Amino acid sequence: MAKGDFNAVRVLKRVLIYTALVLAAVLFMIPLVVLVMTSIKGPREIVNIFALPETMYWQNYVSAFERMGRGIWNSVCITVPAVVISTLVGAFGAYPLAQFRFRGDSTIFMVLLAGLFIPSQIVLIPLFQIIRALGVYDSYVGMWIVHTAYGIPICTFYLRNFFATIPRSLMEAALLDGCSVAGYFFKILLRLGKPGLAAVFILQARAIWNDLLYGNTLTRSDAVRPMTVELATFVSQTDVQYGQLMAATVISILPMIVMFFVFRREFISGMLGGAVKS
Repeated sequence: MAKGDFNAVRVLKRVLIYTALVLAAVLFMIPLVVLVMTSIKGPREIVNIFALPETMYWQNYVSAFERMGRGIWNSVCITVPAVVISTLVGAFGAYPLAQFRFRGDSTIFMVLLAGLFIPSQIVLIPLFQIIRALGVYDSYVGMWIVHTAYGIPICTFYLRNFFATIPRSLMEAALLDGCSVAGYFFKILLRLGKPGLAAVFILQARAIWNDLLYGNTLTRSDAVRPMTVELATFVSQTDVQYGQLMAATVISILPMIVMFFVFRREFISGMLGGAVKS
């Protein structure tokens, strides 16, 4: 094959790949565009799904926020501590599994990994009973415990694989220079592991923020009930206000979108395994 033909084939492949990516992006964006457009339409315009709104009907957002304001604050109070605790505990567990070799390390790792395959619905009843017995039902503390417990396997699994990309020779050199095992973890490993920690933080935050099962089961009062439970009430009525529902949905997804765009570089770097490899 001539050089010109080879270049033409390569250009054609690139064009086809980018065309497919653009089409996929458009398909994914259509529901989001319809969502935003519907959220600013008046009640009489809702039936025209793809039509542009004649006027900006911001009352949908006002009404949605009045109903969800407390729920959003509750979700923040549940998500932030639960994400921080589960990420730190996962990092503590991933450190020895990734940087040390000891008898039973593979068994411990497989036991933690098995936690990823346990459906939440199977243990929902005993979990409810345990939370009631501990006296933390319908409280932030109860939600922190549940989300931390279910977040430890995925956090440990991911951070263990990420920390394994950091050469052990770095730890050996640090120990020879007088650094303690704990000092290496806090002063060196966590700093090198920022991309991995950021990726885990975002994944955990998204999972906890969007949780409906535990929020609906382990809370009952407006003082603790998260935003997802409040959002579900929009569709549990006989007369559904679709404009308010779409506005509430936009409000609920906006924090996660903002967080992803702020930490997108760290997230992508963490998902790719980091920059330091052995």
